[in-house]
This record gives sequence, structure tokens and C-alpha cells, in this order.
Amino acid sequence: MESGTHTTEVAADLNPPNGQAVALLPPAFVQSSHDASTGGGVVSVYPEGLAFVDQLGAMRGYLSSFGILALPLMIAMVVMGVSAGYWLPLIMVAIMLWLALLFIQVDWVGFRYEPVLLNRALGKVHVFKATGLPWWQWGWKLWGRTRYEIDTYEWSCVRAEVVEFTIFTGQIPRRESGLVFAITDVPGGRDVVQRFGVGPSFGYGDLQAPVERWEHVRRFMRHEGPAWTLNDSLYQDWGVKFWPSFWLFQPLFGDDAAAWRRKGLFAWIGGVAMLFFLPITAYFGVVRYISYRLKREPSWGREILASLGGPALTNEQLRALALGGLKVKPGKASKPRRRR
Repeated sequence: MESGTHTTEVAADLNPPNGQAVALLPPAFVQSSHDASTGGGVVSVYPEGLAFVDQLGAMRGYLSSFGILALPLMIAMVVMGVSAGYWLPLIMVAIMLWLALLFIQVDWVGFRYEPVLLNRALGKVHVFKATGLPWWQWGWKLWGRTRYEIDTYEWSCVRAEVVEFTIFTGQIPRRESGLVFAITDVPGGRDVVQRFGVGPSFGYGDLQAPVERWEHVRRFMRHEGPAWTLNDSLYQDWGVKFWPSFWLFQPLFGDDAAAWRRKGLFAWIGGVAMLFFLPITAYFGVVRYISYRLKREPSWGREILASLGGPALTNEQLRALALGGLKVKPGKASKPRRRR
């Protein structure tokens, strides 16, 4: 990590320790970095709150893409297995068919993301959690509402950890890092009662970015820094409109097509070459779009929203807030209630 980062403690200071943690950052009253940034992980900004998208929400649409591809193959294998009387392999194929349906259900039923909300007015951290469908509906119910709950923790019980883990993109491993909140049983305690990630991960072993995200959160919650700066940007979701989803990875079409065409002959050649992959790129883009349309926005409930001082700010309001031209009123510190 950079010299401006303070990690005076090790992850083993908490019980139980986090096996993925590479650093336990100092308590919230201690500065951890000279720089502060949301790292593009904020999905909503309120007058008195910041909501970070979750890691799985950022991967929405991936599972259903593979589930849809596997579905006709699994159905064909079941039909052939019944015709030939191969019952043992048929059982395995039936399990794989159920998994394919489950993959589709995960991406098409429920909420677009399960955010973590920093509530400065109440000094709380809210975690939105979808509790899923009853077990007997898994793998076949592709519509309907998913139950949820909101877990609330004291900000004074939060400790920040920087974690590092490996993911595979095809056959290539890649190191990722992220910010994790460890919730202790009492303020300043060592015994952890819950852990959860805050915002999407950072790629290529970037260990400084999670620290800067924590520093932004720390300053915001302690009224030592702004909710938003001109250097920050909201989480850039994709697959939310049909045509941009359809033209995914097709540089000759879409919003940036004109700029791409002006790059010259080689840009045109590359763009034409990508058209050969249009059936694949359009498929993945449209499946993510379907996931977005079928899933719902998470709801915090009236009590929590009232404490945040109003609805989420628009892009214009965020810019005005960063420039100091937007004044927000402190939220009313009403006691939140868990909703389902």
C-alpha cells in the first residue's frame, strides 16, 4: 500500500480473523489515507446517506446467460434418457436441469442489487438482504416477489478490513481486492458478529482503492468530508436499455460509435471484425437487459428514507452538491424498523 495509508494493526486482531484480510484499518476516528474516493461503487446518494452496490449485483445476468444455453441441451438429454431407459445418467441430467433453472431464477427473480446503506443521520449501517423464495419453489418459479429483510448495525461497531482474493476469467487467474465491514459486538470490541462487503471489488491487486473507499465513508459518517466530490461517479450499471445492450462490444454502433469511426481505417476494420461475434455479444447483452427489467429496485422503507433527508439525489443535484451549490437539510433521526 502507499505511504499515505495507515494500517497499524493486523487482521488477526479481530475474533474470528478474516482469512482473506490483508489489513485491518484503524478505527474510524483515525485517518487511514490522504486520498478518499467512492471507487465508483455508490448506486445512490441521499442527503444523509450513501448506498453501495453489492458484488453479486454487479454480476447480474451472468448466471442466466449460462442457464439459458444449458436449458435446451438438458431437456434434450432428459428426453433421450427416458427413451433409452438410462435412469442413472438421467438422474444426473435432471439435477443439472434443475441447476440451469436455478441459475435463471437467481438472475430473473428478486432485486437488482442488495446494497449497503451508510446512514449518517442515525449513525447506522443498513444491509439489504433478499431472503429468497421457499425451498420448494427453487429452480422453477421464474416470477413473483422475493422476501427481504434489512439488518441494521451501529456505525460505532464498524471496523474496516481490506481483503484480497483470486477470481478466474476463463483460464486466467486475477487478483481482486475489496472493502469489508467487520461488525463487533460492542464499540471498540474484538469479537465480530457479522462481516459483509461494501461496494464491488477492485481488479489487478489494487490494495489502495479499498482504503480510499473506507476513507471517504469514514469522513462522510463523521462529518469530516463531503458526501460527493467532482472526482466521484455513480456505479455505472450496464444492460439497462435495450439497444445499448444489443450492441454490447460492437464499436461501430451504440453511443460511442461516431467517435470510434473517426479513429480511422484500422478502427473500421476492427469494428467490422467484431460484427462476426454479434450473435454472442448481443445474446449476453440482451440477457442482462432482461434481468434488469424483471428484477426490482430495493426498497428501504419509509422510516429509513425519512431519516435520510429525502429521495436519492439526481446527477444534477450531485454536481451542485460537489460544487457547494446544493444545501441539504439533515435527516430526521427516527428509529428504523426491520421490514420484510
